[in-house]
Amino acid sequence: MIKAFLWISLAFAIQVVQPAKVLVLPSTIYPVHPYTMKHLVDELAKVGHEVTWVEHGPVQSNVSLAKNVRSIFWKVDYDNHHLHEILVEKDHLVNKMLWEADFHARTEQTTGWIAGIRLCDNLLKKHKDDFQRIADEKFDVVIVDDLYNPCGILQAALKGAVYIYWSMTSMRAESAWANQSPNPPSYLPVHGTMLTEDMTFTDRVYNLAYYLRALYIHQHIIHPRIDAVFQKHYPGIDSAFDIERNASINFVNTPPIFDFARPYMPRVNFVGGLHCHKPKPLTGELAKFVESANDNEGFIVISVGFTGNWDQAPANVKSIFTEAMRNHPKTKFVWQFNASPESILQPSNVFIAPWLPLQDLLGHPKCKAHITHGGLNSVIESVYHGVPVLGIPLTVAGHDNVLRITHRDAGILLTKYQLDEYSLTKSIGSIQKQKYKDEMLVFQDMVRDVPYTELHNAAFWVGFIERHQEVPHARSGADQLNIIQYFMIDIIAFLISIAVVLQDRMFCKPNLSWGRPFGSPNALA
Repeated sequence: MIKAFLWISLAFAIQVVQPAKVLVLPSTIYPVHPYTMKHLVDELAKVGHEVTWVEHGPVQSNVSLAKNVRSIFWKVDYDNHHLHEILVEKDHLVNKMLWEADFHARTEQTTGWIAGIRLCDNLLKKHKDDFQRIADEKFDVVIVDDLYNPCGILQAALKGAVYIYWSMTSMRAESAWANQSPNPPSYLPVHGTMLTEDMTFTDRVYNLAYYLRALYIHQHIIHPRIDAVFQKHYPGIDSAFDIERNASINFVNTPPIFDFARPYMPRVNFVGGLHCHKPKPLTGELAKFVESANDNEGFIVISVGFTGNWDQAPANVKSIFTEAMRNHPKTKFVWQFNASPESILQPSNVFIAPWLPLQDLLGHPKCKAHITHGGLNSVIESVYHGVPVLGIPLTVAGHDNVLRITHRDAGILLTKYQLDEYSLTKSIGSIQKQKYKDEMLVFQDMVRDVPYTELHNAAFWVGFIERHQEVPHARSGADQLNIIQYFMIDIIAFLISIAVVLQDRMFCKPNLSWGRPFGSPNALA
């Protein structure tokens, strides 16, 4: 009787959602950001919240929002032809270099921030009145993309509102520093190092150097440029760092145990995989092709997400893929190929399309493996659907993501240096071994065996912030410390100085007096 009453009460509580006004501010520099955030937006609108979606950039993001979501777009340009070619046209030399073995796009994040700062400055030049109208409008909760989005945190600061800062990656060194989550480089690999938690002495030296580099770039290169834009248009506004640190809740775009084990503050919530869903039935020619695969060999999916452009790939790279697939005639391949079909000699066991229903394919019972560039969402989708990963990273970020899989023996990493017809053919055969499937199923079970979905979890925390506003109990005293106090450099220096003084008193001066006990070398004469 009591249990029944509790279940009825819980069901009633879930149904009675207090409507809130929610402002969502995605970064649109990379398409994956609005794509990820739109799933939470649709869920919030579904349960009755009044959601406003505001974005700015050269082109509007290609996401389909729920009909009751108010969408606002301000068109602004980079006013820089290099950034336009890299991020909009995607025909810059950098886009071609993605396929080169010795190119890892290590400056991708810095480039994104410079682009975001330019967009913000141009937005405030051209649409400041519109921007201010949104700032003056009352919202209960603000959700801000934490990458390449200075005008997003500016909105939060102007409102003085509680806001959620959403990391589209796993927890980076600079974001951990902002929310005061411990990030010891002794065992936590920094993004871009291509390291795991198993580090040698040399690895730890390199990791520490990279950690300091990441903080330096964000604190002394990115933040001063953001602050200059803020002070130019809103003199006296708080610094970007203070605004970042003032977030009420931090979302991180990974499942709780996807990354290497680490400490974090109570205000950090892991919501990665909220876009994942059960597979839907395939249709059309794709469905016929997939069903034609036999049960033993099945089919393998090849995807490069929003990152890779096969039009920019060298002919020899395309040839490596086609020949490797031809060398496995019993296995079917579904290839996300966004280039002209005439640019390859397509094998008969290969289906190509510029875009794929990736999760519907990964969730199909005949799917045996996923060959991926290492995008975070695509790797998480592989885990969610229990499909082993053959990672061929195009960027250093993709390399780091794939390492989270291979470190758990649930996949294979094939670098661009190693990529040739023989190695790819061999890796395709290896990834179909049962041991990788078994390890991935263990990983899948740990990620999915929770009493909620990440989507409902994220929606809950939005409602939590709307109800409670600021959450001071989720903050630590570290917010009040500077870098010297945080690392106890002042205390260490104090203790060292005491030790030096004591040593001087105990050993140096007594030795002098003992050598001359009566004050004069001739006193005993």
